Amino acid sequence: MSRSLLRTGSLPGGALLAGLAVVYFAIGSEPKGTGERVVTGDWPMWGGTIHRNMVNGMTNVAIDFVPSENPAKAKKVLWTAKLGSQTYGNPVISGGRILVGTNNGAEYRPKHKGDRGCVLCFDEKTGKFLWQLTREKLPQGRVNDWPLQGICSTPIVESNRTWLVTNRAELVCVDMEGFHDGENDGPVVNEVDAEAEDADIIWSLDMIDQLGVFPHNLATSSPVVYGDTVFLVTSNGVDETHLEIPSPRAPSFLAVDKNTGKVLWEDNTPFDKILHGQWSSPTIGIVNGEPQVYMPGGDGWLYAFDVQKGDLIWKFDLNPKDSKWELGGRGTRNNIIGTPVFIENSVVLAMGQDPEHGEGVGHLYRIDATKKGDISPALDEDGDGKGEPNPNSGRIWHYGGEDPDGSITGEAGSNVFRRTIATAAIHDGLVYAADLSGRLHCVDFKTGKRYWEADLLAAIWGSPMVVDGKVFIGDEDGDLSIFAVGKEEKLLREITFRSSIYSTPSFANGVLYITDRSTLYAIATE
Repeated sequence: MSRSLLRTGSLPGGALLAGLAVVYFAIGSEPKGTGERVVTGDWPMWGGTIHRNMVNGMTNVAIDFVPSENPAKAKKVLWTAKLGSQTYGNPVISGGRILVGTNNGAEYRPKHKGDRGCVLCFDEKTGKFLWQLTREKLPQGRVNDWPLQGICSTPIVESNRTWLVTNRAELVCVDMEGFHDGENDGPVVNEVDAEAEDADIIWSLDMIDQLGVFPHNLATSSPVVYGDTVFLVTSNGVDETHLEIPSPRAPSFLAVDKNTGKVLWEDNTPFDKILHGQWSSPTIGIVNGEPQVYMPGGDGWLYAFDVQKGDLIWKFDLNPKDSKWELGGRGTRNNIIGTPVFIENSVVLAMGQDPEHGEGVGHLYRIDATKKGDISPALDEDGDGKGEPNPNSGRIWHYGGEDPDGSITGEAGSNVFRRTIATAAIHDGLVYAADLSGRLHCVDFKTGKRYWEADLLAAIWGSPMVVDGKVFIGDEDGDLSIFAVGKEEKLLREITFRSSIYSTPSFANGVLYITDRSTLYAIATE
């Protein structure tokens, strides 16, 4: 069924906010109890800021909307826009435009038929389609570029430029104007697609051809920019048999000049210890005034590097030393797919595996980012695989593991945490973390103590978003669950969308933006 563009209202700044007292705060900032409506600005990257904490400072967010594409049935839906048949990218909003990674199911560009990786650009106020970045699939097939997954990388926007990773393992810099400004910005000026509704690529770094990267299944990293440098994880991984690493010397972590595409530094850690793929994204932390970049490795370790030189500052093994990697998810050793969150000189991060590997034991950590060296909870200097306590451990707390009987049922009183691909949200002394099995956990930020666990009864691929004293989380059944923040579980509302929600809700300029598999919704929040 086709999904038409609806224009059923205007965005805040127009009639919808008439008569309201509106105060604008930076993303993630806390309102001071004025009682006035707080409207945050743009949401220009995955996680909103370089620290990646899924918290937005907007207030007075109403949750009485009805997400129908039919204007007669919808409530508070400002507009909808058709996406591809599968959407895993998260909406980013900047400078009056919205970007979403998806596949070519919408066929906005008639010249492109069949499966493609796409980023779609829409007007923020009307939902009007503006331009499309279109990338053909890699000829190697699903080992490098899984069918119909589209572009999963969430772009990052600064001013009139955006950076993202394509399904072809290219880091590209794109002009936010597209070709609507009548210019072809370079040095790339020979784009095959150069009509008004195509993306204007400024520069491109092909990580396969130029760096020898072998992405497993798909390149997915959502870049982060600090100063003049863009950082990313390359997705270098195993071959189709899952037994060999074709390019162990290729970089796993990159720092690239955001203006030219020149590689500033690279690191091929974890070399031949990659377990599967490397699908996570980097985060920036400012530790006692000094910037660090956190790179999640395909070996289950988190690495902290100096942003300028790429020197290793510390590393942390998120897996127990006696954990084992087994094909198909049968083992206990995990990857890192979620994104690190930096807060108060520490990093909060959980682990998991490819969703196709099913359920398993997961672990959630808070890590002291002020330390140096190997700050894992345990060392294995004698090589017996058991591990000995590390006196230099950076573990502040750990949440997860098995029940005493070895199960992962999570009976009352246990601290079971299952595999996850989600990123945490930390707000007002509490950590909200979702696992792939469909549970939303609330634990204490200082101690890791569990307060509650809610079962959504469907797999969770996206991440929790905290806004206005509420936690928003979507699931594979297409339900958006909204909980009250706090130490007691309280479900406020469950809202059903047309199809699975694999992404994370974004709030910007007074509006909620959310995608299901094939539709982008703009929803009024007052």
